Amino acid sequence: MLPNWLTGEYLQPKLRAYYNDDQLKVLKVWSKPATEKGQNYMSLMTRIHVDIQQGDGLFQNRTYIIKEALSEGVPQAKVFLEYDVYNREMDMYEFILPKMNELLQEVGLTGKFTADTIFVDREYSTMILEDLAQYNYVNADRVKQLDLAHTKLTLEVLAKFHAASIIVKQRHPELLTTTLYTHFFSRDKKGYTEVYKGVLSAFIRFINGQPALKKKYGNKLEKLQKNIMDYGARTFEVGEQELLTLNHGDCWTTNFMYQYDDASNPQSAVAIDFQFSNFTSPANDLHLFFTVSVRDEVQDKEPELVEKYYSDLKRNLDTLSYKGIFPSLQEFQKQFESRRFMCLLAHLFKPVIIYDGTEVSSDFSGVYKDTEEGIRFQKAIYANERVLKSATKLLAMLDAKGVLDLQ
Repeated sequence: MLPNWLTGEYLQPKLRAYYNDDQLKVLKVWSKPATEKGQNYMSLMTRIHVDIQQGDGLFQNRTYIIKEALSEGVPQAKVFLEYDVYNREMDMYEFILPKMNELLQEVGLTGKFTADTIFVDREYSTMILEDLAQYNYVNADRVKQLDLAHTKLTLEVLAKFHAASIIVKQRHPELLTTTLYTHFFSRDKKGYTEVYKGVLSAFIRFINGQPALKKKYGNKLEKLQKNIMDYGARTFEVGEQELLTLNHGDCWTTNFMYQYDDASNPQSAVAIDFQFSNFTSPANDLHLFFTVSVRDEVQDKEPELVEKYYSDLKRNLDTLSYKGIFPSLQEFQKQFESRRFMCLLAHLFKPVIIYDGTEVSSDFSGVYKDTEEGIRFQKAIYANERVLKSATKLLAMLDAKGVLDLQ
């Protein structure tokens, strides 16, 4: 269903400006939902079809993605408004991403790394974006998770994104709003406290239902509960000598899209959805991505993947003529390891990310609230052998590194 203001008359000047064609005419506009129910709790996404006539007389049908803020009546909207996620994403698509793209293109780092912005409308809290599906970009299967080839392509995109963000911060500080320094664990915000304490409670309920895991880790997890927001904040805080980049902030399978060759091998990747982008250590993007998005056998290659990311980032910054602090590989590995708590924070959402059952939560709150619907949904997403295997492996690793101990 199209918003009533989204008409041909509204679109025509925006498309004329985007295509640099003053004679372009919009003939017809119609729509289809861009995501299935349960796939996107953050915003309303619609794919619009537009029949246009170019200035040279050529007729074309083009598609675009319309991304709108949720109405204030939706339960999770209040939390999203506190963290300014909609203004943040509009800032990203209107100012930051185009500037990043420009800087990368200037030095020959070509290739798409996200969708073009057609127009950002602050009045309607709406973005009109290029439809990546027209270039045959599709999402990988979040349930099956990513193999090594997908993982390496994704790390290349992150290394490009992070490098460009360092240069934007250095050369165009005027573009950086305070929102880009806000994250889930910002000490002056409270909305995500309920979310993280809720998902940790669901995790503890699950662990306590496994006698062997309860015996080893139950007490430690209970003690962590009251410290989760403080430890999360420490994970996001960056020292003066540490690497600081703009992170994607929500770095999991569905927020990347891939192009494939005729043999179904992934050839390129792009990032989408920037509601949670924030300045912090790039290690946080990596920990989140490795924890929830990649297959077990890929996760086992973490040390070499971190090295690959580091060398890609360094090469990109050299190409961009970066002059500034940059850690040695050993220093970066230390910065990465010091944020290992991020693995636990990320894993709290893994059950819903790899869930392929029929139980659907009406909104995001089903993941963390202890309502009747919430607990039913949480039981459903945890009733998964892969979740048990993953949690067992994760807790053993975190415990061996001392991450589950009170800091």
